Amino acid sequence: MLVFMVLPTAVMAEDLAAERAIVEQLGEPHRVLLMRHALAPGIGDPQGFDVEDCSTQRNLSDGGREQARASGERLRAAGLTSIRVFAGPWCRNLETAELLGYGTPTVLEDALASIFRANAVHRERRMRAWREHLAEAYRDGAGPAVYVTHLANIRELSGRSLGSGAMLVVEIDAAGDARPVDP
Repeated sequence: MLVFMVLPTAVMAEDLAAERAIVEQLGEPHRVLLMRHALAPGIGDPQGFDVEDCSTQRNLSDGGREQARASGERLRAAGLTSIRVFAGPWCRNLETAELLGYGTPTVLEDALASIFRANAVHRERRMRAWREHLAEAYRDGAGPAVYVTHLANIRELSGRSLGSGAMLVVEIDAAGDARPVDP
């Protein structure tokens, strides 16, 4: 029951149909959009990187910046005029979220911090924080939201892998677990 939508940079007629499907699905209760950060060449981060210093991290390429802007433009063209935006603390997450063009994202320091190469304790703590955040949003019945984070986090929550800049809609239950949504 998962909608897997890769949103390519080139805008074509079928792209708008994909974004319209996302917008329609987000209109249902307890559904959120998961997004992997846009194109950032490489894997992981360099040795000794500092999450608070973008110059030490793997960052978005020019193509990644364009990909993020285009994704936001296509979602607005499909009718998504407003959405709460959350991002992980890594610069590539935050920049992707900002470039979507829906205002200043809320950074979830722990809940959306990368679990890639994290030890078991950090991995569990971060995923528990994300599920608790999602469960709280579920109880509040808050409107649509997009969570910009890393591949490993999305895979852990949803069971799916996404390419750079790809998005997927999931339904959140009272425990903060994500269930796939059928088209």
